Amino acid sequence: MDRQGHRPTLTFVHTSDLAAYLAAAVDAEAEAGERIDIGWDRPVNMREMADLMGSRAGKKIKVWATPSTVARAAGAVAGRFMRLIKDMAAMFRWFETGRYVADPRRQEQLFGPVPTAEEALARFTDELRTAQHR
Repeated sequence: MDRQGHRPTLTFVHTSDLAAYLAAAVDAEAEAGERIDIGWDRPVNMREMADLMGSRAGKKIKVWATPSTVARAAGAVAGRFMRLIKDMAAMFRWFETGRYVADPRRQEQLFGPVPTAEEALARFTDELRTAQHR
């Protein structure tokens, strides 16, 4: 949670979608150096993601939120000794800024319909299920 007690919303992208967009970008009618945001149809927070995945799996998924003050303090202390912790703390601070939200309008113009959070998570949970049965 951020300092105001809100759960940050983030824009995610399924790895296989990102790979397909990168391949399609070679032939896309984009301008040289153009930035194209890539993501789902809307930003979601971790609670929404857990609810979507849980409904797909037929289970309730619990989400524990660590207050940002605790995460920052742990990052400051442990980050002195472990670079990974320092990097993770910086990543979470950046997530809290709200800038990790894509504007998929140009994505849709170039690559077609933007996947919904539900569609992307359905594919992801199906992939997890398939991997478990191997």
